[in-house]
Amino acid sequence: MRRRALSRVTLLAGVLALLACLDLLLGAKLATLVVGGEAPGAGRAAWDASVPLSMASVAGRQPLERYAEILAHPVFQKSREPFVPPPAPLPPMPVAVPPPVATDPGLLVGGVMINGGTSKAYLLSKIGGGPGSWVNENETYQGWRVTSINPSGVRIEQAGRAIELQLYPN
Repeated sequence: MRRRALSRVTLLAGVLALLACLDLLLGAKLATLVVGGEAPGAGRAAWDASVPLSMASVAGRQPLERYAEILAHPVFQKSREPFVPPPAPLPPMPVAVPPPVATDPGLLVGGVMINGGTSKAYLLSKIGGGPGSWVNENETYQGWRVTSINPSGVRIEQAGRAIELQLYPN
């Protein structure tokens, strides 16, 4: 049994060696096809670092003190960034004055009378509870000017505010 295992290992080693040689041969053939038969690097230009051979060529260089500002700041430091001024502050936004809130004027429409060219509305106060008054268009009642009267209600104005009072509020 040991002999058989040994012969299998030997056979396997031989096959692997044969495959390795075949791989090397195919790799060499592929390399010659790709390169075109030239030696690697044969068509390349030679690189010359142009290092000064004498101190005479160094004499034309600037003195090291001239680069003091550059040498004072390491290359990858934040202080090497160019100065960018902060953006100018935005002008303040104008504050829009909110429109006046239409408050309840404390008035009720008790009735509307429209007859031909005559329009009247019966207005009364919610708070006082006193008797109301018949008012024509463009007359005032408790500081409110009646601007229009229609079958569904009255439109009143005071200090630029306009309010619609309904005859039958919902």
